[in-house]
Amino acid sequence: MRVSRRWALPVLPLGGLLLWQAVIWFAQPRDWLLPSPGQVASAAWEHRDRLWFHAQATILATLVGLGIALVVGLLLAAGIAASRVLEGAVYPWIVASQAVPILSLAPVMAVWLDYTLTQIVVAALLCVFPIVVTAVDGLRGGDPALARTVRTLGASRGWTWWHVTVPAALPPLFSGLRLAAVFAVTGAVVAEYVGADRGLGYLTELATAQFETALAMAAIAALALIGVVLFLAVALAERLALPHRHRPTRPTWSAHT
Repeated sequence: MRVSRRWALPVLPLGGLLLWQAVIWFAQPRDWLLPSPGQVASAAWEHRDRLWFHAQATILATLVGLGIALVVGLLLAAGIAASRVLEGAVYPWIVASQAVPILSLAPVMAVWLDYTLTQIVVAALLCVFPIVVTAVDGLRGGDPALARTVRTLGASRGWTWWHVTVPAALPPLFSGLRLAAVFAVTGAVVAEYVGADRGLGYLTELATAQFETALAMAAIAALALIGVVLFLAVALAERLALPHRHRPTRPTWSAHT
């Protein structure tokens, strides 16, 4: 089973590329309608400087938006987990912020704010919800008996919160962060569609309008790569922060020995 999972990582994308190329061979669509994988790769290499120029704007907005969402989300989660009054006052607004379609909110923000700031705010709005929800669940999901035992032994409330409650909240929090890392890219790109002059989303829209489909698909591939890298970065941070969650649970000894 372990070998099959190793092979699945490169084989599945390769199979998708082969299927894509087979469609090109049999259907023979026009280049502006569906370019081949080779044409997309050629466009990516030819316009690599242009892609990197626009990618920098998207990456910056994504990282800043994710960072703001992390700070704000953790503060809100700590307050909500500690106070039922704050939960009733704030939690409904956090949920309502996700019920509003982001495509309808981004144009209004573009009127109020600078384009770059709009990207950051929209990315943060999409990220803050999974962070708050998972952090609140984690802070409230710890073992109360363990906390009471530590307090009985003389630990202060702050020490107990930092050394007992927070570690118990890290696993669900990292799950929310993995989602937020992908949502941040989506938020930055959505904001680019409503009035930016730089970014991979803007480049995709511009290239599509000019029937440069290969360039548009290269920009989309770059966006996918950014999302995957951010996801893996959060997964690596989780592995470093919680190494015990990734150790094998099965015994290494053999039953026949």
